[in-house]
Amino acid sequence: MRVLLDCRMAAWAGVGRYTRGLVRALAARGDLELVQVCAAGERPPVARGDKVDVCPATHQPFGVRGALELGRAAVRLRADVVHSLHFPTPAPVRGPLVVTLHDLTPLLVPDVMPSAARRVVYRRWNARAVRVADQILVPSRATEADIERLFPAAHGKLAVTAEAADDFSSGPIGPLTGVLARLAATPYVLSMGNAKPHKDVPTLLRAFVHLAPAWPDLRLLLVGAEPPGYLGTALAGAPPDVRARVTFTGAVTDLELRRLYSGALAFAFPSRCEGFGLPPLEAMALGVPVVCADAASLPEVVGDAALLFPAGDAAALAAALSRVLDDPALHERLSQAGRERAAQFTWERTAAATVAVYREALQLHTELPGALHQASGASSQA
Repeated sequence: MRVLLDCRMAAWAGVGRYTRGLVRALAARGDLELVQVCAAGERPPVARGDKVDVCPATHQPFGVRGALELGRAAVRLRADVVHSLHFPTPAPVRGPLVVTLHDLTPLLVPDVMPSAARRVVYRRWNARAVRVADQILVPSRATEADIERLFPAAHGKLAVTAEAADDFSSGPIGPLTGVLARLAATPYVLSMGNAKPHKDVPTLLRAFVHLAPAWPDLRLLLVGAEPPGYLGTALAGAPPDVRARVTFTGAVTDLELRRLYSGALAFAFPSRCEGFGLPPLEAMALGVPVVCADAASLPEVVGDAALLFPAGDAAALAAALSRVLDDPALHERLSQAGRERAAQFTWERTAAATVAVYREALQLHTELPGALHQASGASSQA
């Protein structure tokens, strides 16, 4: 089976991690011929080999030109199946098409994409993906339910294929230098510093203000770059000593991120809306106790290996973090349970489930001409 994979978003954060993890696992199987469509100048997830090729792309995936380029590549390279690893799809669609829809966050939390015009375009692209796809992959049952609710045409096409963190957690752990080394030299709680509304960093900041007096040496480290003036506004009423203990790390490499995870006393994830939620899984895979919101897909990911709190409840988050920090036995139990839970999610399993969906899509197209012929014959007899 020759599969064309749209990898033009491989350098992104969440979509990129999915793309790289899945494509590498598909290539490791050895039973597929893969062609990776990659943005010009970007490194493909897998180097060229006997059964792996690369097709450089001129256009970005979003927009008519990107759709036409992907469609032409599918025809020229004689793909048996095309897999769009995000909602942009080829035009026209001439064969079996599998699409991965990661989430519908901009439609569920409008403030994530404040422009009404952009939300309309986003909805149209997703609606088209649902319409033209033979099969739709989603990372969680929560996302499956969201898509069926907003796009009823997806019914009967959806398959849940979870994401994984085994490729990330098994990588080398690099040293921290400079400011990062200084920040990580004292006890800290780690989180992600994405300031988009659905990530709900303000709830975490309020929780830390609750927690900080009992832990005078504790820091809160937020991975990522601080939006200009963000902490000054969000922590305007906090005591100066507490404000000084909250820091954005700036951009970090995977080696540094693994070290930050591994050294954290706990990982907090207050997000209200996630298609899957890779950061908690990454943290658990590295043995870090996780406290996360009881929202969207997150309970599916963490199971009973993390502490859950009601989304948006800063006091409950502070109480959960306090439990982890105060109770060594609980800390150890969550660390071990997290590793065991994360081990259930592997890209090898995701790749196997994905290939089964490819075969379903191919079978549907193989059977379709015969079905149409039978229908035509029945019609003429009538």
